[in-house]
Amino acid sequence: MDELVSAVVLEQRGILRKGTAFRMAKAGLIPSYFCGTSKRGVRFNVEEVLVALRRPAASEGSK
Repeated sequence: MDELVSAVVLEQRGILRKGTAFRMAKAGLIPSYFCGTSKRGVRFNVEEVLVALRRPAASEGSK
């Protein structure tokens, strides 16, 4: 399994700002994983995030 990283690491690598990563994960635009005993921590797989960011955005008028 690939390494899961925090939103801070995504920001440090220049992929996404921390707040943007959380907003996109909450909206279901990028994959994320909950971790920890209370399931409050969020982690990201860098490769999955990059693939999701490369997907074309769906326009409102398309079906």
